[in-house]
Amino acid sequence: MVSIEIQRNGANQIVGAHFFGHAGYDEHGYDIVCAAVSVLSATTILGLTQIAQQEGEFSNAEGRCDMVLSGTITQSSQDLLKTMLLGLEEISKQYPKFVQIHEI
Repeated sequence: MVSIEIQRNGANQIVGAHFFGHAGYDEHGYDIVCAAVSVLSATTILGLTQIAQQEGEFSNAEGRCDMVLSGTITQSSQDLLKTMLLGLEEISKQYPKFVQIHEI
């Protein structure tokens, strides 16, 4: 299962996202749920770093992805993260046994 933790600050801005694990929907290389989550997370990191110019620490590795924003939180970064979260929520609705999202 992919577990996703979303962090917000006092202004309700998304300031962190942490992804753990593998969906286990299908065998490695054929897991469409893992692929969908991976594409959303990787694309969001690219958008945060290259489009929104958001400061932070970003990593994406096998079975783990972390996005921790720092500095001034830009509106562009919030738009990207909210869009990512919408996509993840839709995947979680369609595959609830394989993707869970928690606000921490």
